[in-house]
Amino acid sequence: MLTTLQLRSSYLKNMYQRSLQFRYLKLIKLQLKKWHLRNSKLAALCLLLACAMSVGVAQAQDRNYLIEVVIFENMAEAKKASSGALYYPRIVNAVGLNSDKANSLGFALLDEALVLDETAQKIRNSGSYRLLRHFAWRQPGLDNKNAVAIRVNLGQTMPLYLPEDLKPYDKFIPASAQPEPGRNRAINTTTVNGTLKVRLGRFLHLDTRLVFTDTENKKSYRLSQSRKMRSGEFHYIDNPRFGLLVKILPLEESSN
Repeated sequence: MLTTLQLRSSYLKNMYQRSLQFRYLKLIKLQLKKWHLRNSKLAALCLLLACAMSVGVAQAQDRNYLIEVVIFENMAEAKKASSGALYYPRIVNAVGLNSDKANSLGFALLDEALVLDETAQKIRNSGSYRLLRHFAWRQPGLDNKNAVAIRVNLGQTMPLYLPEDLKPYDKFIPASAQPEPGRNRAINTTTVNGTLKVRLGRFLHLDTRLVFTDTENKKSYRLSQSRKMRSGEFHYIDNPRFGLLVKILPLEESSN
């Protein structure tokens, strides 16, 4: 049988263990409460940041942008040109800048007080490059879903023949200068043919899909690139045969 002393010792030991368990549980509850509070603050901060970002994107989408482009040819590469493959750009839902549809979407061709006039003049006076086109347009900030490409079509005209089925080709369609078996679909191309699309996400992006065709040597040079654009900065996009100089400026008011 247990003595009174042993019973008392066992009782005190149990009480001490219960006391430790109580303190431990209390500590756990306190930590959980702190963790919940911190996460609540973090969730609130994330919500505020998300709201700020959405407001910023909404403001950017409400703003108009000036897009200025200089397209040029590399004359050093022109001297090395030889015959090769021909291509035609796959064009989907693009608009001409002078079209009624472009006007209805808020696009407008601009030809006065352009920022890159001096740069274009230097290219025009250079023996190493040939200026093909200097132009600009105004458009609203459109997100990825609603962004519309503008049509680029300049220079000499050349007939091409494409496959009847264009579905297998995503960006560029192989072509021939003469009709061939499987390539009987006649179409005209130009020295520079394709599209430019400015779209707005967290940043501005310029999607370039252009084909430069050497009408003498009957060879095409493709340029397909998606570039993140910082407004107000000067951007250079090229392949060895031709290139673009691009600058995008935000317009605070459409009247500008």
